[in-house]
Amino acid sequence: MINTIISKPKLTSEEKKKKIQELFEYHIPTLMKQPGLIEPIFIPKMAYKPAGKDEKHVTFFASEIEKAEYFENPKDIFIEFISNEYNPEDPKRTLYKWRFNPHWRTEYDTIPATDIIQQRYMIPVAELRIINKIEEKQEEPKKISMEFELVDDAPFNMLTIRDLAAIMLKKPVSQKQWLNDLIKQK
Repeated sequence: MINTIISKPKLTSEEKKKKIQELFEYHIPTLMKQPGLIEPIFIPKMAYKPAGKDEKHVTFFASEIEKAEYFENPKDIFIEFISNEYNPEDPKRTLYKWRFNPHWRTEYDTIPATDIIQQRYMIPVAELRIINKIEEKQEEPKKISMEFELVDDAPFNMLTIRDLAAIMLKKPVSQKQWLNDLIKQK
């Protein structure tokens, strides 16, 4: 009798993007409470013990860390532990932060590149800072409305190209009425 291994098909890139967006949206209320945080970098990761290591690590591709390094003031990376199917591993949905380390290229061990996958940098889970530990019974996060009252301030990452054009051209062509009203006031 021949044993066959039936494996689940991997997620498509669209399914993966959707799951990452859902994970990110869950943490928006917590991220909004972080002082001075604009456009957070959120990358869900699997935490595991790499071969030859005694503790759990998360691994990053250079391109992921370079996203954080790109800014004048490098950004920290926010992480939620996930399975290989991009499902949350922790029922409490703990959010972690890796404080950007400018010496990441030399201070972290690497997993060499193969024909299939690029080189990765191993960051010990012990270096991650817990941002929140959510109680078992947490209400669903509120969806952020795209409409804001004039007294509120909209997050920068919610601006569209049309909004930017409205601001730069000083024309009320945005689909956000509050922004059009601000432009008309000038």
